[in-house]
Amino acid sequence: MLLKDKRVFVVEDDPSNLAVISSILKNNGAYISYDQWGDTTLDKLRDMTRVDIILLDLMLPGGGSGYDVFEAIRVVPELADIPIVVVTASDPDIEMSKARDKGLNGYISKPLNRLQFPKQIAAVLNGEEVWGELY
Repeated sequence: MLLKDKRVFVVEDDPSNLAVISSILKNNGAYISYDQWGDTTLDKLRDMTRVDIILLDLMLPGGGSGYDVFEAIRVVPELADIPIVVVTASDPDIEMSKARDKGLNGYISKPLNRLQFPKQIAAVLNGEEVWGELY
């Protein structure tokens, strides 16, 4: 399995999107934890024994964005080196360069390709960046 025993933390507010992401990753051997972004997200991340990658939606409730989550995670020393990838339906012509400039490790557009998505995550876990490229 492509993502065997990898631990993925997903920040996603839409239950349908979370179900799709979780299903694809679990079918490829990953363990999934998630939050919708709120007061408990950083605590959940700190409490995990290991996080291999964090996937962020950009459009979150309450006026926050995935960029806010990214910035909050990056200032926590024990979380600062975990790869973070945007997984969003936002317009890539606008958001992809913004995500790259902010220092994220990749940008994957929704809707997800069931075959391509786990390969993209595996590429990031292997030290590559993924900016919408096909695998």
